[in-house]
Amino acid sequence: MPSGDAVEISPGVWMPRLGLGTFKIRGEDATRSTLDALRSGCRHIDTASCYRNEEEVRLGINIWRSEAAADVDGREGNEANDDDVFITSKLAPNEMGETRVHAALDGVYERLGRGNRSAGERRAPPLDLALVHWPGMARTPPDSPANRTARAETWRALEDALASRAVRAIGVSNYTRTHLLEMRDYARVFPAVNQVEFHPRCQQRSLRRTCEALGVGIVAYSPLGCGELLKDARVLRAAELLAEASGTAVSPARALIAWSLRQPGIVALIVKSSDSKRIAHNVGREGYACAAALAEASGTAVDAAFRELDGMDDGTHFCWDPAVVR
Repeated sequence: MPSGDAVEISPGVWMPRLGLGTFKIRGEDATRSTLDALRSGCRHIDTASCYRNEEEVRLGINIWRSEAAADVDGREGNEANDDDVFITSKLAPNEMGETRVHAALDGVYERLGRGNRSAGERRAPPLDLALVHWPGMARTPPDSPANRTARAETWRALEDALASRAVRAIGVSNYTRTHLLEMRDYARVFPAVNQVEFHPRCQQRSLRRTCEALGVGIVAYSPLGCGELLKDARVLRAAELLAEASGTAVSPARALIAWSLRQPGIVALIVKSSDSKRIAHNVGREGYACAAALAEASGTAVDAAFRELDGMDDGTHFCWDPAVVR
């Protein structure tokens, strides 16, 4: 899908630039949120083994495909297929290491209906993107050398999955500059992306320079600062300036998304919500178009708005800081 709303993260692998995050969204809420996102035009769903919602995400995708096939909701000629939805999943810290990772991957494939390698069965489509979720192994001290061993073993298993075409692209999440640089010692294939916390108060400048040098794209999670930035006076001021420039109302969330979209090295954003209206506003097709237009805009008010957000960086993590893991 080579277009302005997707970026090529690996040869022939196009990732939509906005995706729905599903962290802490489980059961029927995960199915409904996935379905709401797809109905709004979003085509990128982010999940993980430890989210315990992969089967519910799969159900939401299947319902949407059934609707599309039946031309529900007036969608004309919308024939859904296995390539319509980009799915990211992640291996959990308790699934790292030589003795665990292959079985863990098989579990991801089964729950999502992707990457099935079983002989004699209809081959499922490959998982679009598989990530190592965290640089440390479960129940292991953060300064233990066992973490580095686990990272190497887990990465080699992902490289095997890529070679067998069970996955289309592989990457990491929450890796620091140190974690990435050590991969030069054991990686045959470098990560397509590194998914990390990113927003105006956590701009990851040093990490972004390293990723650029290594050819690794950054996928930003928590671009709204876990919701904390939506009431920040500087963000509210930036939204006002963007509204003044565009002649239309601009929410704080849209201002933050637009700011992230224009940052060098940021290839995609993962925005979490379980509210139908917010999902459509933040990650739907129309929402993306509005945010992308703001990101590409210029002028005195626009420049002032984004300078306001540029100046907020103080290294604050609203989630967790992976720098503690050696």
